[in-house]
Amino acid sequence: MIERLLRQGTSTQQSPKRDILVFHCEFSSARGPRMSRLLRKLDRELNIDRYPLLNYPEVYLLHEGYKAFFHSRQEHCDPLGYTPMLHSNHKSDLRHFRSKSKSWCIGDRRRGVQNRLKFSDW
Repeated sequence: MIERLLRQGTSTQQSPKRDILVFHCEFSSARGPRMSRLLRKLDRELNIDRYPLLNYPEVYLLHEGYKAFFHSRQEHCDPLGYTPMLHSNHKSDLRHFRSKSKSWCIGDRRRGVQNRLKFSDW
């Protein structure tokens, strides 16, 4: 899905439209940062011959994750409800995706994440 998104990016085309991506997960500590690093890596590889141009030059990580954002800015959330990732309704999904994911090291948690979108930016 990320590769498809990169290939249809409009930021490298001479367009007035600005695509801004905001990655997040519940706490923006593992999945959100991992996906933002993957997108940046693939975007650089795709545009290696056009450096420093990228399809998505503006990539952000939601500071403190969706949980904190929801509790401070509910008016920007749809649907108006919050269910934690570890909620019993998500047990089978969580088990499925954890079995397929690679392990990660806490030391890698913030490496490569330059831009964190804070709630005060809203």
